[in-house]
Amino acid sequence: MNTETLAIRISKSERTAIRKRAKQEKLSQGDLVRRALRAYGVTPEPAKAKTGYDVIKHLIGSCKGGSTDLATNPKHMEGYGR
Repeated sequence: MNTETLAIRISKSERTAIRKRAKQEKLSQGDLVRRALRAYGVTPEPAKAKTGYDVIKHLIGSCKGGSTDLATNPKHMEGYGR
């Protein structure tokens, strides 16, 4: 993640509240503020990790022809592993 530093002026009570809430949530103060910015709609949610299926789903069913019984017909396994 590319990051930049932002300096802002906040009141002592706001700073105390951020410290207290971050400690309660077991987060860094920066993570707490980033989460608040996402909840407020200022920044987008981080991209979710893709599964293997997500990566290849556009390929499923795209091959034409070939055997349709590769998993069930024993003749396709002859000589496998030799």
